Amino acid sequence: MLDNSIRNALSYGLVLLTSLFILSACSRTPEVEPTPVVEVRTVETKRPAPIVPSIDQLRLRSVNWKIITPDNIDDVFTSLPRDAVLFAVTADGYEALALNLSDVRAMIQQQQRIIAIYQNSFR
Repeated sequence: MLDNSIRNALSYGLVLLTSLFILSACSRTPEVEPTPVVEVRTVETKRPAPIVPSIDQLRLRSVNWKIITPDNIDDVFTSLPRDAVLFAVTADGYEALALNLSDVRAMIQQQQRIIAIYQNSFR
């Protein structure tokens, strides 16, 4: 019986010592170095200009127009080569073509203004 009581005392002592070491290790606070001060600065940098390719210059090819009227229809048909192809447009159709070209030109000018604004804003 003495053996069991010694064993129990040793077991309790071992548990007590282990608990003491664990608690003493947790109770010690390490020395804390002061936190360095962080300085935040805002630095303004220029944005790089975008790389915008230049627009090719428009070079139109010449077109030969032949105006056919009742007075010159025979002369025009005799002067045409055998494999010639004719496209006819009425006066209203010609006006529609002219207005379409005018609209295309206006749209191109608007696009050029927008591109110029972008190019100038990034300089």
